[in-house]
Amino acid sequence: MVGTIRQNPIICNGHTRPVIDLQFVDAPDCGPLLITASKDGKAMLRTGDTGDWIGTFNGHKGAVWCCALNAKGTRAATGAADFSAKFWNVDNGIELLSIPQSHIVRALDLSKTDGGGRLLTANNKQEVFIYDLHAPETPVCSFPGHKKITRRCLWMDSDKRVLTITDNQDIRLWDVVSGSETAGPVWKVALHDCPMDAYVWSSGATSVKVIVASGKNVFVYEFDFRYSLFDASTSPSLTYTLSAPVCSASLNPLGDMLVCGCEDSLIHRLDMTSGSILETCRGHFGPVHCVRFSPDGHLYASGSEDGTVRLWQTKVGEVYGLWRLGRSAPPVGSILHSC
Repeated sequence: MVGTIRQNPIICNGHTRPVIDLQFVDAPDCGPLLITASKDGKAMLRTGDTGDWIGTFNGHKGAVWCCALNAKGTRAATGAADFSAKFWNVDNGIELLSIPQSHIVRALDLSKTDGGGRLLTANNKQEVFIYDLHAPETPVCSFPGHKKITRRCLWMDSDKRVLTITDNQDIRLWDVVSGSETAGPVWKVALHDCPMDAYVWSSGATSVKVIVASGKNVFVYEFDFRYSLFDASTSPSLTYTLSAPVCSASLNPLGDMLVCGCEDSLIHRLDMTSGSILETCRGHFGPVHCVRFSPDGHLYASGSEDGTVRLWQTKVGEVYGLWRLGRSAPPVGSILHSC
């Protein structure tokens, strides 16, 4: 019976040190893509539904802390401990730009509305910048006031806003449409613990949920950009509490399921409405630093301290990608595919 089949992740090898960031995009010309960043100094590109290795972005001289793809899957960006952010051609792996920074690049994101023509970066010197990749010599905008490391910086609201989370135990939302070289925060909330991850989920042009992992909690904040953000609530609309510190959290495309990667090596999949744990996945050794759902929601990927990327089925037993249970179910714990 399909109902008795246990989760058998696809294990994607290749990285030799912890995997600390990953991102999916649904590329129009080639389907889902998955990019991963590792402390081994490399970023890797894979097919998003099978985990098959496509290529490696070589060029950094230190741990790669963050990675991003543009919406079309044609360009990639990476940030590293070598004090640089790099911009890549995905088709051939050629480095197009290297933007020097004053410290380790801990977070970045490519803009969504212009093909990834602007790069958002955050470094360990508490600097957050926007670069026009057509003229990247100097940043076009900065976000002052951060007092500690920024762990995540993300575009929001059709690239009109920027979200940052920092070790100063706060979340900030910034306005970037004023034309000023220095942007100011339009919304801010203090937390009791350092936020480790943030994920932006959109259900339309104006309605957005922000998922934040902080301590043992996952908070959901909701925004409606038709109204002033100065009036937006600083209280989360939903809170989920787990048994171990949460390193990363993500919401599925339908908005009804949450996946959390934890410090104790476990991954929990939760029902958004009830908060109940639908499934707990074991297999990683060490903290699960990053988790994200695929664009179609059929699987989610995890990256861990153990240096592996694993793909997990959202609906266990479904015939999808490399999971072909119509022939015979693999033994529990087996590896269906090794990249």
